[in-house]
Amino acid sequence: MANPSLEATVDPNLIAGFIAELGSDSSATVPLLQAIQTQYGYLPRTAMDLVVEQTEISGSQLYGVATFYAQFRLKPVGRHLIKVCHGTACHVTGADRINTSLHYQLNIQGEDEDTASNGSYTMVDVACIGCCSQAPLIVVDEEVHGNLNGAKAQKAVRMHARKAGEELPKAVKQSLKS
Repeated sequence: MANPSLEATVDPNLIAGFIAELGSDSSATVPLLQAIQTQYGYLPRTAMDLVVEQTEISGSQLYGVATFYAQFRLKPVGRHLIKVCHGTACHVTGADRINTSLHYQLNIQGEDEDTASNGSYTMVDVACIGCCSQAPLIVVDEEVHGNLNGAKAQKAVRMHARKAGEELPKAVKQSLKS
């Protein structure tokens, strides 16, 4: 479930402006989605509904495209972004352990969740950062942190939070599925 405090307030006039500029037929689907995501950081349901109401694009077409391409998000993004590299070098040196450690630290629960409970950080897995000699690594906003284990990744996020004046959520012990 998305964090309600991160939900965007959609300006219907802005969406209408995107439609006027980019078009209202199915060929405008991707450009409209890109414009909306650029504005809000993700694709708010309200904005998507406005596109369906004001164009020739059906809901199934719009959501089909939005869910097909990895560039689009249907959930709000936290104030800061953590990219966890899952390229080959990072994968074999512990990227999954980094994910587990940061999910715990940020109190991100559930397989479909990627944003801290307080909206501070969103985690995304990326295919490759291109710093394989520093594997495993994360990028917090624009800062690269390499040669990590779970504790070092948590320390990197704590340092970033301190510099950014961000409060981390209280970590809650998560139960293991049997």
